[in-house]
Amino acid sequence: MNDTLKAKPKESFSHRFSVSTKRAMLSGTALILLFVAFAILRPNLFLAPNNLINITQQVVTYAIIGYGLTFCLVCGGTDLSAGSSMALAGIIVTTLLISGVPLVLSIIVALVFGILMGIINGYSIEVLGVVPFIATLGTQWVFRGLANVLVDGKPIYTNSIPSQSVQDAFYVLGGGRISGGLPYSVIIAIVYGIILYFVLAKTRIGRQIYACGSNLEAAKLSGINATGTRMFAYCVSGFSAAICGILVTSRISSAQPMAGTGYELEAIAAAVVGGVANGGGEGTIINTIIGALIMGVLRNGLNLTGVSSFWQQIVVGIILVAACAMEVRRHRKNKR
Repeated sequence: MNDTLKAKPKESFSHRFSVSTKRAMLSGTALILLFVAFAILRPNLFLAPNNLINITQQVVTYAIIGYGLTFCLVCGGTDLSAGSSMALAGIIVTTLLISGVPLVLSIIVALVFGILMGIINGYSIEVLGVVPFIATLGTQWVFRGLANVLVDGKPIYTNSIPSQSVQDAFYVLGGGRISGGLPYSVIIAIVYGIILYFVLAKTRIGRQIYACGSNLEAAKLSGINATGTRMFAYCVSGFSAAICGILVTSRISSAQPMAGTGYELEAIAAAVVGGVANGGGEGTIINTIIGALIMGVLRNGLNLTGVSSFWQQIVVGIILVAACAMEVRRHRKNKR
């Protein structure tokens, strides 16, 4: 009996990881078709090197926040506080730098705060028993409120940092580019994505996350520490939001208390469109990267073709609903 229970999460992981790979191939095909379509419609503008680099910078935001949300979604939860966590981390790092704290230490403190915000979310859900949607909606307001309190609702600028060399070094993180033109933020996003891919796909904690998202009760019966596993997922989400907050603050040279508003919804949309199941148990970092690329290419292409931002919201909403509807249909088909 015990051997059977122990086998279930592993079998579920193998099957669902395979399904995620197939969905990545499907969403990847959609990305290629979308890219080709805009390349035909606006070849001179869309294929311009500077525009392609701009797309990668836009994708960084969706991708990094999406990485953390992928962990939450796969384990059967969600994190609506990611955008607020991003804003708060940006304000923390900038405030410390303006106060004369060394750059590396300031970044470390902001990242630790990101993990702390994840712990708060995980504690609210796993210990207090609040459902993820309500818990992270509440912390969204708390973190956003703290961001506004720290700066009295006003943006703070990196040009107030006492040392010019620190200003320049900080800007390089989000706004600098290597000699070939590729932004450093894109390189950071790629390296971070590779690390999280292996954590989710190749490690024990990753398999436990899939098991919890697939069948929480079966995971508990098989001996998995479900509380610790899901807490870890929320810590990854908070840490990811903090990284994104630091990079965005660096790139725009200011920390805005309202920064990141709605970013968590965009990142969730990117993950789901890429093939991460919103019901838990399925999805990889590759799915999220592809989804983020789809969102970036779509928005950029629609801008170049003259589609207003209002219609863009409608298009993104329709795509998200369609992706969820396809997932529901697939699950119903599998149950028959």
